[in-house]
Amino acid sequence: MKSRKALLIGVAAAGLLAPAVLVPQLAGASTDSGKAAAAKSNGFEAPAAGGPYTLDKWAQDGWKAPWSLGMDNRTVIDDTEPAHSGDKSLRVLYPKGKIGPEDSGAQAPFELENAQEYYLSMWIKFDEDFSWGTTLYSGKLGVGLAGGGACSGGMDCDGTNGFSSRFIWHRENGEAALYYYHMDKKDTYGDYITLTQDGSTVEWPKGEWVNVVQRVKVNTVTNGEANKDGEIELFYNGKPAGEVNGLRFVTNDDKVDKAYFNSFAGGATTEFAPKNDSYIWYDDIKVSTDPSEICEVDNSCG
Repeated sequence: MKSRKALLIGVAAAGLLAPAVLVPQLAGASTDSGKAAAAKSNGFEAPAAGGPYTLDKWAQDGWKAPWSLGMDNRTVIDDTEPAHSGDKSLRVLYPKGKIGPEDSGAQAPFELENAQEYYLSMWIKFDEDFSWGTTLYSGKLGVGLAGGGACSGGMDCDGTNGFSSRFIWHRENGEAALYYYHMDKKDTYGDYITLTQDGSTVEWPKGEWVNVVQRVKVNTVTNGEANKDGEIELFYNGKPAGEVNGLRFVTNDDKVDKAYFNSFAGGATTEFAPKNDSYIWYDDIKVSTDPSEICEVDNSCG
């Protein structure tokens, strides 16, 4: 078993792009006081099946980002496998022997209206033969939440360069975890919390749809000082799966402003690469400031 630090370095170190490319500052529209930010959802039903889900097609469905990686050549709108709902879902490829966002998975920092707090829900399905890695095991998973400069990749989060919060798989059994960057991170390469329910660690299953929700609340700031009142809350299949309180993300006015599709195998070395071509399907992605619009939080979906 690798040490915690080795796992974190593997998840982050060289698998990320240079910060200037990875996390460009996005312009987000501030919401009025007391007014909920516009919700976003995507069930991948609009695009034609069989082709890639390019950034232009994302934009047609109301999801805009200034750049992307892998969307043109490693995504497919798929109607050959059962979707979570409807007829289609998004399939993403994690090629054999490849790591990092240039060669694995897909990335795009989708713009959100600035808000103090967001919920993000996604349904995911790993293929039956999904490879967690070769001899080391970690990777980013689907869509996360971020703000400002989206501090990540071993960066020092100083309160002015943003924050990030993303699901991962790690270890040989595919443990489920959330990987987050904040001002007081204990490790250079970020901190993580393993998802747990009923006293047991959640492991990502293969071949079945599961749901995860994260809620990120940005800390308040007083006279340029970050208050320790930031929060992260996690749900798995409609039940609580973990929380972190007392977080400091920012010392400025940055809020959550990105739904960051940030998914790839690795990892700093090809030891993290899949042993075979591997796939994850995504469906029914939702982002909102209003928990009543995220029925997966309490498993109340019809």
